[in-house]
Amino acid sequence: MPTTPLLIVTGCLLAAQSQPAATPVDRDDIPPKIEAFLEKCETSRRGAIARLEFELRGLKSRGATTPKAARRVTQIEASLRSLRANKQPVVAALHFPPEVGQIGRLPELICHVDQVLSPNEMLVTCRFKLKVRVVRNFRPRLETVVRPVSFLMRNVSTDRDNEGADLQLLDVFEITGRHTYRSRAGKSVRVLVLSPFDMQTVEPYFRAMKISQRHPPD
Repeated sequence: MPTTPLLIVTGCLLAAQSQPAATPVDRDDIPPKIEAFLEKCETSRRGAIARLEFELRGLKSRGATTPKAARRVTQIEASLRSLRANKQPVVAALHFPPEVGQIGRLPELICHVDQVLSPNEMLVTCRFKLKVRVVRNFRPRLETVVRPVSFLMRNVSTDRDNEGADLQLLDVFEITGRHTYRSRAGKSVRVLVLSPFDMQTVEPYFRAMKISQRHPPD
């Protein structure tokens, strides 16, 4: 489980305090997988800023006179300060369809525990919500559908009492491969493997990308 306080921002998460300084690296030394992940984090950060700025403009244009609206304005302004400071990557959820190599948080930060296999392995189901275009009464519209996906989650402490429960996990995960297992019904089932991803390993690369963004090459 993460030990660093986290700030929830429009479906994304970022650490609320910086990690210890890491050895600096050059932008050219960033592994492609890490670079792609950090670029996705930057896209999430900019998207979150745009959404919050839009909501803030709407609240202020309406006066934000109620206590609830005033509290929301304060929350948004605090979130925007953290996002603009860009001290930590803003990690979005895994996207659908999940594929080997993806790095991100669980959809809605929740998984359902289908079966506990060992003290550090369990079969879980994550629910991906998607917007799909459908036609109702000859008119196209967007509707939300849910796509459940099963995973083998490894290297996460389990508890037999959690079997059948929904767990909230703030960890960042990587889809590291595929695994075939035999179900309780005796069937052979193939699932993707989820393992915790150590965010401290990306810290020097995150700093390198920030520097290159501030000082692009001539």
